[in-house]
Amino acid sequence: MKDLIIVKQLPQIEEHLKELSVEIDKKVESAKSLVCTEESVKTIKQVRADLNKEFKELETQRKSVKEQILTPYMQFEEVYKVYISDKYKSADVDLKTKIDNTENELKAQKEQEIKDYFEEYKIANNIDFVNFKQANINVTLTASKKSLKEQAKKFIDEIIDDLQLIETQECKEEILVEYKQNLNVSRAIQDVANRHKLLEEEKRKQEELKNKQLEEAQRQADISIKEQEIATKNALDDFVIEAPKVEEQEEILVLKFTVKGTKTKLKELKNFLDEGGYDYE
Repeated sequence: MKDLIIVKQLPQIEEHLKELSVEIDKKVESAKSLVCTEESVKTIKQVRADLNKEFKELETQRKSVKEQILTPYMQFEEVYKVYISDKYKSADVDLKTKIDNTENELKAQKEQEIKDYFEEYKIANNIDFVNFKQANINVTLTASKKSLKEQAKKFIDEIIDDLQLIETQECKEEILVEYKQNLNVSRAIQDVANRHKLLEEEKRKQEELKNKQLEEAQRQADISIKEQEIATKNALDDFVIEAPKVEEQEEILVLKFTVKGTKTKLKELKNFLDEGGYDYE
């Protein structure tokens, strides 16, 4: 392609700078060779000030040159943008959009085909708790359908193997519940085992606590009974019960006889019998 711009000023500026560089080297080397003492410090300060002044003047010229160079370039760049770059960029964006749309469609078609295969193989093996996303199959345009289907099949086959292993476990229902959450059979088995271990430990602690409570209750009951026995014994010791006295009764006999005497004597006998409590006829 034919050159659009030929710059002739830059080489000329460069040659001039090279010539100026020689003079600057001499001044710089001369300044660096100065020895700073109490007597020469003022002289060195003046040399430093002169160098800085020259540098500022050159910097001013540099900025002016830059502006002069950039101004026509910026004007050229704007024209270049309108007539050249914008058109290429527009074409690139349009073609990229078409390519992306086509590739996305092809990728979606391939992904759907792999997903359909995944679902069919899953249903054929009576597995209903996983989805295609969990298989983490990276469907790309460069990946072959065969390799992608092999990945899908491998994922389901590993689940089948895990389910067969779970079926041999003692707590298979619990393990299956855990497994469906993370699809990690080792972790599921271990989690259930740990849970049962914790439950057994807690059950043991509760039994120990219950036994201790029962033992303490029995001990308190024994103490209470003992205290009651002692209190009863003490009360009985202090309380004397006197049994009622039972008078012995003599045997009642019947004595029949005839009394002869005066009226007075007979009255005296009757009074004696009455006063003595005799039962007579």
